Amino acid sequence: MCEFCVKHGEGKKWYENMKNYSEEVFRQVNSEDRLKTHLSHFYRSLTVDVPRAEAWRKRMPRIYRLLVYPIVTRRLKKSHFGQILPIEDVGRLLEHFPTLVRLPCICRKATIGAEKRFCFGIGMDLTPIFRDLPDFRDFDRVSTEEAQMFIRHLDEEGQTHSVWTFNTPFIAALCNCDRDCMAYRFQVTMRLGKIMWKGEYVASIDYPACNGCRECLKRCYFGAISYDRRNEKCTVLAERCYGCGICRAVCAQHAIHLTDRMSIPRVSRVW
Repeated sequence: MCEFCVKHGEGKKWYENMKNYSEEVFRQVNSEDRLKTHLSHFYRSLTVDVPRAEAWRKRMPRIYRLLVYPIVTRRLKKSHFGQILPIEDVGRLLEHFPTLVRLPCICRKATIGAEKRFCFGIGMDLTPIFRDLPDFRDFDRVSTEEAQMFIRHLDEEGQTHSVWTFNTPFIAALCNCDRDCMAYRFQVTMRLGKIMWKGEYVASIDYPACNGCRECLKRCYFGAISYDRRNEKCTVLAERCYGCGICRAVCAQHAIHLTDRMSIPRVSRVW
């Protein structure tokens, strides 16, 4: 299990511990004013602070990698980070919440200038805070069944799923990300810090069942699938796999499945 499960999971995956979505935990690590301030500056952070950090990384790559990257990562672990979940864990998680709040995606607004509704507020009702913030006030409520159907559709389209903290361990958001997501760009493209942690699983491909179509390779955002031209088969590079499982949706042979990360010694500590 990851370090968050050990610290905040109470014997299970930390995102399955419903206490982490509660007002009790919110009051321990947060406040309405503090969260409101954080969210009100969110768009500026994505459009001003992140590009500025990327410029510094390009100017001084070695110093950034050795000194700044670890500092940024430590701060994010305490304040705002996400962890990847496969669709199965998302489904079980949503069963705990009778209604959810679907929110405008600030990441897509910052990266592609388009309004997308791929984000959900989950757990504690934060709508009194959202109503006071222009970037979040245009939300709508959906039932658990509607949310699950919508997220299954996003899974088939190739959106990874992740839960997000607002001062750890309080979890308040479920996001669905692709390469337009700022979290993906921040971590994978810009390499500014670790904000999105790998999931509790690793994908693997049934070698005999694979027909070498390479659709899974095209779908993977993390470069975790390779193709053997001699044998015309695909394989998963476990060290790179985030365990999102979205590669499965494009495999016509149903040759891909997820395995518990802890059962594979060489990646059991690779998060």
